[in-house]
Amino acid sequence: MSEAKNSRVPDTRTLASEHERLGRAAVELVADYARALDDAPVCSDATPADLVALFDEPLPLEGSGAEEIFERVRRDLIPHAMNIPSPRYFGLFNPTPLPVAVWADAVASAINQNGAAWRNSPSVSVVEALVLRWLCQLVGYGPEAFGTLTSGGSEANLVGLKCARDHAVAGARDRGVRATGAGDLVVYASEQCHYSFIKSVDILGLGRENLRKVDTDSRFHIRTDLLREAIRRDLAEGSTPVCVAGAAGATSTGVVDPLDELADIAREFGLWFHVDAAYGGALAFSEKHRARLRGMERADSVAFDPHKWMFVPFECGALLVRGGGRVLRDAFDITPEYLSEERGGADVEYDFFRYGQLGTRRAMALKVWAAFKSLGVRGYAEAVERQIELVEHLAARFDELEEFERVGEVETALCCVRFLPPWAREKSPAEQDELQRALQQRVERSGGAWLATTVLHGRRALRINVNSFLTERRHVDYLVELLRREGAKLTEGGHSR
Repeated sequence: MSEAKNSRVPDTRTLASEHERLGRAAVELVADYARALDDAPVCSDATPADLVALFDEPLPLEGSGAEEIFERVRRDLIPHAMNIPSPRYFGLFNPTPLPVAVWADAVASAINQNGAAWRNSPSVSVVEALVLRWLCQLVGYGPEAFGTLTSGGSEANLVGLKCARDHAVAGARDRGVRATGAGDLVVYASEQCHYSFIKSVDILGLGRENLRKVDTDSRFHIRTDLLREAIRRDLAEGSTPVCVAGAAGATSTGVVDPLDELADIAREFGLWFHVDAAYGGALAFSEKHRARLRGMERADSVAFDPHKWMFVPFECGALLVRGGGRVLRDAFDITPEYLSEERGGADVEYDFFRYGQLGTRRAMALKVWAAFKSLGVRGYAEAVERQIELVEHLAARFDELEEFERVGEVETALCCVRFLPPWAREKSPAEQDELQRALQQRVERSGGAWLATTVLHGRRALRINVNSFLTERRHVDYLVELLRREGAKLTEGGHSR
């Protein structure tokens, strides 16, 4: 067969030069983007319709040059991206990624290892096992612990609850939940738990109604008295309690549940204890703050996201299991004909498809390894402590202002607050909630910053999280003044009437 003429697909003679040429262009593009972060708008004002029109084109029949593609990225895509790496992004648990992790991830793309089976990723699989050992050590687990990297906290929570289900009900893996005759299988978590728990109990066949969301106290921690009552009630009604899940850095508030007490309750009733530490697990880096996590080391499983407070680019989570790899293999292991164990040797231990549900797996370990090596425990401790200090400064600023009312306490790098100037305090709850939405929208449309809102005990609040290692006190002070300025415009615009 003759070779196609004018093919844009590189061959063995041109691959290296193509990487070199395009690599220079990519570095320039990324460096220009990073250089502008401090001044660039955090949000685009484009609508979905605007962007559909901007990118709408027919299926390309002929290829384009890489220069043209990169120019399109520079001109049309980057200006309308959410500037999550901005020091003025105060939104969800989305970080500015460390440069060393970004380029380690680029290397992972180039070598394109399939981290599912050792034979397809020998060195990367061993590095993943090492990274998991480091994470297990960080959360306080012993040398027998193990885990698996995941796409994020949602998958990690799913894997953890799968282990919990199989531990609670013999035969559930092979014969199904109903065939075991165990009745309703129940999972307990705070009403502040991540939405992935709802999806997980659904996927695992437990049913969404069998996630018991336990009320929280005035500081948004799970009420352990109500948890005990719920477990006893379900036992009396013939249900099978499966798992108690604690939050270490709840998404809406950043608070950490009383993990030691939850571990006691789980042990009292013989239940699996899972901790969702996707965000707050990084407190373990800091000698100053790790005491908040006391009891996490007693958990049967822990979800931990390097792509949150470890500043690793998306996507990368982890599920860690105190009991070791055998727990995960009992839940997930299978041997396809084309990946037979007959090849023998210790390499089977590094087949990560045996520890979770994914087949093809990106080589996520490389960027986590690079980030760990770059900052070390002490570097991460410094970053975590500095971000918490910034949020404590933010909270103190709000406490000085009559138009804001703080909600809850600062336990991580997250603060919740309501905009309630004197004229708004006599308004109805619905009107006050709408005021929070209106202020968030004004800030977003300004492009000066981005923050979220959330619902706490039925009431809307502004949710502010310092995510970026680029954020300084001046950015926090800017946010406060931006909120005051846009809040004043709401007053002038008629919300006070």
